[in-house]
Amino acid sequence: ISELEFGIETRMFNNRLTLDASIYSRKTKDLIVDGPLDPSTGYTSTRTNVGEVKNDGIELDIAYDWFKSNGDGFNWNTSVNWSKNEAIVTDLGLDTDIVVYAGFSNLGNAAIKGEPLGTMIGTSIARDADGNFMVNAAGSYVVQNGNNIIGDATPDFTMNMANSISYKNFTLGFLVSWTEGGDMYSTTIATLLGRGVVSDGVDRANSFILPGVNPAGQPNTTQINNSTYYFSNVLYGPDENLVYDATVFRLQELSFGYKLPSKYLDKTPLGSLSITFTGNNLWFHTPNMPENTNFDPNVAGLGVGNGSGFEYLNGPSSRRYGVSVKASF
Repeated sequence: ISELEFGIETRMFNNRLTLDASIYSRKTKDLIVDGPLDPSTGYTSTRTNVGEVKNDGIELDIAYDWFKSNGDGFNWNTSVNWSKNEAIVTDLGLDTDIVVYAGFSNLGNAAIKGEPLGTMIGTSIARDADGNFMVNAAGSYVVQNGNNIIGDATPDFTMNMANSISYKNFTLGFLVSWTEGGDMYSTTIATLLGRGVVSDGVDRANSFILPGVNPAGQPNTTQINNSTYYFSNVLYGPDENLVYDATVFRLQELSFGYKLPSKYLDKTPLGSLSITFTGNNLWFHTPNMPENTNFDPNVAGLGVGNGSGFEYLNGPSSRRYGVSVKASF
């Protein structure tokens, strides 16, 4: 790994405002990958050190004390972290133009030279020479098989804002996060829509005409019913049609605590006693997901590893509540 980084750190306004900012460029060479082999060799892959990935990123941390007291008065601090990172594959170092490193050979994350490391591959809608969607004679999309790029799981940026408020013996804290962009392949959404469990704001009593050109190269005018549309083109259609924008706003954490005044502990063996109530993942909003699906993209369909952006009818994310009691003697 070789890296070049520039940063600035400053404190202003009597240390009420702090700012840390950095910009970096990092190259990672000789990554450990499973390179594909011709099955005629008796093996299908070999583990080796090849390739190069170039990361360019920005990270910004800002904190500000809106109210600051030296005693047990009112205090309020807000801290914001904003980061953006782009990892581009600059060299594969193999006799191939693609290495699928997560998921399945025809549906997963792949390293492709010149593309982001979070690139997602799968089947797509076939296009003509002018980039128009191709529709077959029956009125459904023509599926383009092979390792086509269908999305990028890497978000455009992430931001977290934490607030800490205290007054006398009471404390209140909450963390709000914002993940902008990044794609998500979701079979849960496709199943909900395809089987009519939820409505996406479309009148299913109507027929559908898919945008694109027919086999004669003319604008498509063939009507299909709702069953053909949702089953043949959404639920069991091109993988591309199961990819959605995973932008999400989230109330990540909320906590409320109380510390018992020391005067009430003078005649006890306790030095301090406090109780805190917490909640995690209490609310989220995904503005670009289909209406009424209530889908949380905070899932890992490919399990533990480097894969991301895929969901296969996984269980939903959980909302958690807790209470903690802390005592010192």
